[in-house]
Amino acid sequence: MRTTYNAAVEVATTTPLDVERVPELSDYRPQVGTSPRGWLEVRLSVTATSLAHACATALAVASAATGAEAIACEVMTSQESDDREGFVPGQRTTTTVWA
Repeated sequence: MRTTYNAAVEVATTTPLDVERVPELSDYRPQVGTSPRGWLEVRLSVTATSLAHACATALAVASAATGAEAIACEVMTSQESDDREGFVPGQRTTTTVWA
């Protein structure tokens, strides 16, 4: 059975990455930012048959896209990620902007 996982991979570089210029990432709904330790962090959505498969895929994709060695990887099911973030399917959220 295939499951969707969310992965956050830190790579040993601080060079910014423009995901629009890396078409290989487009299948993984990428988000790029800076980790708390200052490294480039690539977040991916990966469909895989197991947690180990998702981790291996995320590591390979992030390393290939950045040209940098992966130094950390956190992977969990999308359901677990949603639960940790407090996401409730179908629930609308609103944003209040203070003037």
